[in-house]
Amino acid sequence: MAYSLNLLGPMMQMANAASTQGLEIGKQKLREFLENSDTARQAIAMPARDSDSISMDTLDSRGLRQGGQADRKDDDDI
Repeated sequence: MAYSLNLLGPMMQMANAASTQGLEIGKQKLREFLENSDTARQAIAMPARDSDSISMDTLDSRGLRQGGQADRKDDDDI
C-alpha cells in the first residue's frame, strides 16, 4: 500500500530523522548520567556540568538540522 501511494520515501525520511534525533537524545542522556555519577566521572576524568537540560534540534522538512551557517555548509557537501 505504501509503495503504491509513493510513501516509502517520506516514511524512510521520517524514520531516519526520528532515529537520528533519538540517538542524539540518547547520547545526551548518557552524558548526563556520566556527569551526575561520581564514580563514572572519576573513571573518565570528566568535569561536572552546570546545566542538566536536554535541548532538541529543530529539523527541516528533510529531517536535517536547521541552524547556523556551519550546518547549512555541511548540508551542501552531502
